[in-house]
Amino acid sequence: MRLIDVDAAKAELLRIVGDIHGWGEFFDGIRSGYQSAADRLDTMPVVEERKHGHWLTKKAWHVECSECHHVLEFICDVKKYCPYCGAKMDGVNDG
Repeated sequence: MRLIDVDAAKAELLRIVGDIHGWGEFFDGIRSGYQSAADRLDTMPVVEERKHGHWLTKKAWHVECSECHHVLEFICDVKKYCPYCGAKMDGVNDG
């Protein structure tokens, strides 16, 4: 998951709309596409608050998210975010 600032993204899309100079159906279509993308951002689900957690060691090869308690098979490169709830794993690990 990658979180973005929706307001900044929308402002950038609308800036691009204003920078498209040209007349005719082709340029109207391009402007309309960017405008539609900017408008669509308002309907997208957003993460209001980032959860922070850590991996709990369950067994030798399994870890559990401290936030949603979903168990993952431990892989050498433990993820920085829980793939199920999106919690950022920057807390203290218990083992």
